[in-house]
Amino acid sequence: MSSPTLRRLRDLPTFEMATGDPDPRGWAVRGGDGQVFGIVVELLVDPGAQRVLYLTVQLERGLPGVPTPAPHAETQILLPLAAVNLDTEGNSVFVTALRRDTVSSYPTFVDFILPTEFEEAMQQALGNNATA
Repeated sequence: MSSPTLRRLRDLPTFEMATGDPDPRGWAVRGGDGQVFGIVVELLVDPGAQRVLYLTVQLERGLPGVPTPAPHAETQILLPLAAVNLDTEGNSVFVTALRRDTVSSYPTFVDFILPTEFEEAMQQALGNNATA
């Protein structure tokens, strides 16, 4: 079974959420302790299956054990939709397995990673004059 192709919802202008499914972008993300540790900033979808699979969460600055990001950068994590509970009345996302004081052990997510073959194609097209 092949892995789904994931795309950011903002990059799919014709993608429509299923009727009745909430769009949690902008919602607070709360841990098992009820405290906010981030905000949903993006949804990753499988366009073929027409399903949201992951929430991209921007962590609050100053969380215990989470290094302060560089200027103009944010620390993000990726949460599987299946691992969270959506509170549509309170516009909150609950993930009981994490808390403000434990989220630092969760892997961070880099939203923009260049595949090696893409970098090689760029360098080849530029005559290998663009090496870092």
